[in-house]
Amino acid sequence: MFTPPPSLKRDEAQRLRALDLSGLRDAPPEPDYDDIVRLAAETCDTPIALISVVDRDRQWFKAHVGLQGVGVQERCISFCAQAIEREGILLVEDTIADERFATHPLVQGEPFIRFYAGTPIQTEDGFPIGSLCVIDHRPRGLGESQRRSLIALKRQVELLLRMRSQVRLLKARNTELEQSQERTSSLNTYLQAEVRERQRIERQLLEQQTLLSSILAHIPHSVFWKDQNSVFLGCNPQFARDMGLSSPLDIIGRTDFEMPVLSEHAEAYRRDDREVMESGIPKLSFEEPLRQYAGAKSWVLTSKVPLRDANGKVTGVIGIYADISERRRQEEVLQEAKNLIERDAARLEEQVREAHERTRQLMEHSGEAVFVLDAAGSVLEVNPVAERLLGFLHGQLLGTPFVALVPEDEREPLRQSLKDLLARGTVCLEELGLRSASGARVALGIAASLQVTGETRQLLIVGTDLTEKRRIEQQSIQNDRLAAMGALAAGIAHEINNPTSFVLSNLTWLQEWRDELERELIALPGLHPRLAESLSEAEEVIAESLVGGGRIRDIVRDMRFFSHTASEALAPVDIHACLDVVLRMAHNELKHTARVEKQYADALPLVPGSEGRLSQVFLNLIINAAQAMRTGGGLEHHVLRVVTALEGERVRVDISDTGHGIPPEVLPRIFEPFFTTKPTGAGTGLGLSISHAIIQKMGGEMGVRSEPGQGTTFTLFLPVSGRGPSDDEKQLSPVP
Repeated sequence: MFTPPPSLKRDEAQRLRALDLSGLRDAPPEPDYDDIVRLAAETCDTPIALISVVDRDRQWFKAHVGLQGVGVQERCISFCAQAIEREGILLVEDTIADERFATHPLVQGEPFIRFYAGTPIQTEDGFPIGSLCVIDHRPRGLGESQRRSLIALKRQVELLLRMRSQVRLLKARNTELEQSQERTSSLNTYLQAEVRERQRIERQLLEQQTLLSSILAHIPHSVFWKDQNSVFLGCNPQFARDMGLSSPLDIIGRTDFEMPVLSEHAEAYRRDDREVMESGIPKLSFEEPLRQYAGAKSWVLTSKVPLRDANGKVTGVIGIYADISERRRQEEVLQEAKNLIERDAARLEEQVREAHERTRQLMEHSGEAVFVLDAAGSVLEVNPVAERLLGFLHGQLLGTPFVALVPEDEREPLRQSLKDLLARGTVCLEELGLRSASGARVALGIAASLQVTGETRQLLIVGTDLTEKRRIEQQSIQNDRLAAMGALAAGIAHEINNPTSFVLSNLTWLQEWRDELERELIALPGLHPRLAESLSEAEEVIAESLVGGGRIRDIVRDMRFFSHTASEALAPVDIHACLDVVLRMAHNELKHTARVEKQYADALPLVPGSEGRLSQVFLNLIINAAQAMRTGGGLEHHVLRVVTALEGERVRVDISDTGHGIPPEVLPRIFEPFFTTKPTGAGTGLGLSISHAIIQKMGGEMGVRSEPGQGTTFTLFLPVSGRGPSDDEKQLSPVP
């Protein structure tokens, strides 16, 4: 609940006497004060400005703008009662955040004050009798120039008070002189003093006029004023420059129709003038076009207020505007950038949709049973092979929980595997029994992966029929699966690679363009906060898009190995030179992780193979080793050891690490496609599978030994002579 401030204690009686002497108590409105509050509102860019007078128990408004229907308030809830307690400006940038005012009734209710800046109005004797303040319905700050302008206008109010006091004093003295003609000679000296005082007041009025002229000449906006017929009475130098005139005097007596800059929209300007003059209500902060003197079209933010004489009669209109063309251009550029991003995103989404459609077609022609499940494990789609193996119709399988197709004694392991699939992204089962329509058990080898598209998660289950094939045909089954994945990867990689490349290129260009735009905008004065926020949001969106696009590109690159779309001939390879190049490539991964020890055999013969493919295998094994040694210890505890030897007609390469090792239950599956122990998103599970296939195509062998907590060693055997690769192995696909 708001607690009213304590009553003034300091010289309160003298302050009230000074208020009586000022003549402001319950005085009627005066145009001079109205002009000052309007200028204060315009200068500080606030909807409300007022001159308040603080009495013993109340305050009332000598002049105000933007505060309709309020004339008197209780002093106990007055902001101005606190403003007169201090020197300078009482500035409250956000009343809700200020514990003094958060529960104030004028903050919680009409006029809903969120910003207040007020400075005390003092008599010539230094007693504060009221304040000049500006108010806004939103939190904000006050610029240094606005502070100076508010202080200057406050001084003008004080000057008016003193002049009014002097005028009243002069009237009283003149009356006394008329009643005391007989004392004329004795009061001659006094009259001379009064003349000097009048001269002093005239000088003060001239100083006031000079100050107002200086304000109009130096504010960074264009100001003009017209009579009741919309004929220009004057303007400030900035407006004259906008009109292409050499002096503000050249504007006097002209109309909008006579000004080349204004003639295009002259009728609209005059309608606004008439609306303000006839209603007596200001028209504030509206945007309108303006043809520049050089011919270019610009936009300005204009405010017009009625111009009144000493009796309050509307005699014309005064206007002020600021050029906002650059802000509008920036908004248009940002909108174009947003549209470009949306078009590229829509194009990429369409490419992904087409790729999904081709994937569905490939699934239908696959030689293996394929099931697509939702995140809850119910069947969304099956291919013809799955229907044939189980003997069910397509409609009978849709919507069926996948575990319901499994015999009861095998359901619990399957449920656990599906949970692992959701957590890890891939799962493989050597054998899973499904119940056919006839009740027979159909044995399948299962490879499953988690498919994530936006917010949708689906489970892809690929089953290889094991009923007629067991362990002796396991390698043949693996090759068939790789061939099917190759066909699938060929379609996906071919269709996604090109659009991904130009989307990444466009996003990179857009990121550079956004950075350049931000540097140019920051250099401009008065950058709108919303524009700065939009630039920051655009930077985050572009960065996230680049990361996502790079991820798609990397996945396609790894899968292209299975596509077999091109060939690469075998040639003699220097194993030591190849290893040295790869170790240099992996230097950044290793320099803070482990020491490198090389034990190379002397005079190692050349090996027939693909240098690019072997580099790919070596780099994959070395990077995996570096990642396994990141658990702690650093260079003092971890060693990457590379050993070569000639064993008969084969070259042996050992790549060993001292990392965390591979658990025994995982070791038999590390060469399976899409199998990985890394967190979701950190790997595709293709690296070791690709490496194993490369070595086999060169007629070699690849094995692994590992002990948890001790490290892992991968051993490669490559033939020097004797049995070379088969005809199918003589040509290799290009490095992904």
